[in-house]
Amino acid sequence: MRMTVSTRARGVVYTALFMLMVCFSLSGCSLGPKALKGNRLDYNISIQKSNNEELLINLVRAKYYEPLFFLQVGSISSSFSYTVNAALAGTIYSKGSDVFANSVSPALGASYGEKPIITYTPIQGEAALKQLMEEINLDRFMLLTRAGWSIDSLMWTVVQRIGELNNFEPGMEKGVADPYGKFLDLAEIFRHMQSLGDIEFVGVDKEGKGTMQLRYARPEEADEVEKLLGIKPERINAPDGKIISSIKLTPVRDLTAGLKEMGRCDSVFIKFKSCFGILYDLAQDIEIPAEEMKRSLTLKHDILSDAMLTRKGMHQGLIDVRSSSARPSDAYVAVFYRGRWHYIADDDTRSKAYFVLVGTIFSLQAGELHTARPLLTLPVN
Repeated sequence: MRMTVSTRARGVVYTALFMLMVCFSLSGCSLGPKALKGNRLDYNISIQKSNNEELLINLVRAKYYEPLFFLQVGSISSSFSYTVNAALAGTIYSKGSDVFANSVSPALGASYGEKPIITYTPIQGEAALKQLMEEINLDRFMLLTRAGWSIDSLMWTVVQRIGELNNFEPGMEKGVADPYGKFLDLAEIFRHMQSLGDIEFVGVDKEGKGTMQLRYARPEEADEVEKLLGIKPERINAPDGKIISSIKLTPVRDLTAGLKEMGRCDSVFIKFKSCFGILYDLAQDIEIPAEEMKRSLTLKHDILSDAMLTRKGMHQGLIDVRSSSARPSDAYVAVFYRGRWHYIADDDTRSKAYFVLVGTIFSLQAGELHTARPLLTLPVN
């Protein structure tokens, strides 16, 4: 029997053999490292975007006095699979003593698959009580100052009261506007001293009380701070002519302190906000349509004097959340809620910085911190 194979058929056979060789070489390659390289970054970006959107939508909910709700990403697991297969099929026919190859059909196939599993945990019950409603403690406040955040920004955002000085609260009565002005004075003085390296937090004891050391350039500066806080700590004269004093910050307020005999007093009460309180306070200046204001879907507070409104502080609205009927093209983060887009502009660095601060506080409240340790200092204002 004689077999005759046409030139065309021979070419097809060679092509099929080449594809089989490629197939076998692919089966020996590992896609794992390549999958990890791209997959991890994609998950990282997606989770960061999702966290920002969740924080923003809860700010908008706070503006409308709606309940806040958070979902925490519990875990992420992903499995990968890939298969490669090849086949070669052909038909032949005979004519007399000759055998001819009629057709040769190579086949090459490959498949790649990923099965991600993402677990979301609602923040509720004890977790919500701790992370959302529990007051920020002095340890975390010190941690944020050491991380590079300006102390006046932190005071505006997280401090509700220090001594007899109140921070701004939406709906506050006119009678407390003067203590708020003095609160801003104190924050401004602390910020100036921080820029000179003349303010330092030493640590927090087991009772939650902290020590703050201040170095004054002039006695008048020390007099002003002590008058604002209502204290009279011991002063130490440094060799360079400056004055050093230590102040005890305590989370316990003693209403009888003013009734005691005047003497050396270095302890001052400080009260911090919770994450709920921060979000509801920051949400008051979110932009909403005029018709929704007319329908009393939210409240507007205008109680401060014109002179006070020109000062920096919480009343200015630290995070500028804008509103639009169309999807914004220049948004740092945007969410669609109640029929409109709410967003923070990408070129609004001030709002972005405070948004990052709130997100950082929210993350800190989720974990346990036992001591305030020195951190890498970042130039964040």
